Order: sequence, then C-alpha cells, then structure tokens
Amino acid sequence: MAWYTAIFLGLVQGLAEFLPISSSGHLLLLQSFFGITDGGLLLTLLLHLATLLAVVVVYHRRLWDVLRRPFSAETLQLGVATIITCGIVLVFHDIIDSLFTVQTLPYLFVVCGVYLLLPTLFRPQANQRFWWHAVVMGVAQGVAVVPGLSRSGLTITSGRLAGMTATQSTDFSFLMSIPIILASLVFELLRGGSVQALGFGNIVLAFVTAFLAGIMAIKFMLKVTRKIDLRWFAVYLLVLGVGLWFCQS
Repeated sequence: MAWYTAIFLGLVQGLAEFLPISSSGHLLLLQSFFGITDGGLLLTLLLHLATLLAVVVVYHRRLWDVLRRPFSAETLQLGVATIITCGIVLVFHDIIDSLFTVQTLPYLFVVCGVYLLLPTLFRPQANQRFWWHAVVMGVAQGVAVVPGLSRSGLTITSGRLAGMTATQSTDFSFLMSIPIILASLVFELLRGGSVQALGFGNIVLAFVTAFLAGIMAIKFMLKVTRKIDLRWFAVYLLVLGVGLWFCQS
C-alpha cells in the first residue's frame, strides 16, 4: 500500500465515520479499488480506533462524567447497548465475515438508504423509555457491523424511531461506539489479525489522518447532522448502491 493511499483511506474514514454513509463500506470499496487484499479488516478496525480516539477527545467531559458515575442511568444504558451489540456479533460473526465482500455492497447501501428514510416517512413520537432506547440502539449497532450499513446512520435512525430526539440519539450513538470498537479490535487481534502486509509506516499515516479528520468532522457534523434531514444521505446511498449494481452487472 502506497503512502498516499494510506492517507486517502484515513481521510475517508475520518470523514465518513460521522456521516450516515458507512465508513466500513466505503473503506471496503476503496481497498478493493486499490488492491489491498491482506490485512484489510484489521486496517478498517485500526482506522475505526483512530476515529474512536477522536470521539474521546471531543466528548472527554461527558466521558469523565460517565466514569465518575459508573452506576448512573446513562452508564448502565451504555452497558446494556454494548452487551446486546457484542452478543449479536458473537452469534452471527461467521455471517458477518461472509458479507465483507464488494459484491454485497450495492444491496446493503440500498437497504441502509431506505432505512434512513423511515423517520421522515413515519414521524415517530417522542418518549422517555430510556431502557428501550438502549436496547434498540444496541441491536442497531450490532447489525451495522456489516459493511455498507452505516453504524451512525442505523443507530441514530433507530434512536429516532424509538422516540429519542436528534440530539439524544446522536450523542448516544457516538458514546456507544467507544466500547464496541475497542472490543472489535481486541477480537480481531485475538484471531490473528496482522498489519505486516500493509506496512507499519503506512498504518501510522492512515491512523493519524483518520484521527485528525475525525476531530474536525465530529465538531462540524454534530451541528450539521442535527439540522439536516438524513434523507439527503439516503439519496446518496441509494444512488451509490444502484450505480455499483450496474457496474457489477
């Protein structure tokens, strides 16, 4: 992998992670385009770790409150959501691995795009069933491990459908990403993932780029995504999915 490819992949991850367009799907597509066949899944996880650190930087005060109050309602909700996500991934990890192919991306992009339209179509009513919110978003995050299904898109949309406000679902979506990304990275390392085929220097370049781009994207997108309807991102995913399907046909 060339150094400029590493920087480009890091930039895509840093920006796309906080847009409801599936950073893992875009990375898989670009890895296929650039011919990266070894260590691709671990590269994706490492780039997710870079954006995870960006979340920690931006949300450090909120995270400190969570750590200081380990038995608060919000902390327990994050725990419930994480357990549900991990359970889904552990049970269905073989199926999830089989979907890490470029051939599945057109269909999954379209499915994700349609799902993002649901709050616009149904206008869900607000409610305060906080534990239900944690369950729904935990399931959504587990399903969104599949590339092409946006983690932020599915969790924020699911939170909205469950009755959360845009602000609540966005904040909870970013916070709940922290434990699951760490767990995913550990799981992949235990399975023997390696970065040797990618080159250590290139990994560092991609990581740093994703981290810096992630910080800028969070600060910008936290304002934008709470005001802009997700249907515009849905349109992008639908067009991308249909375009890829035609290219593969």
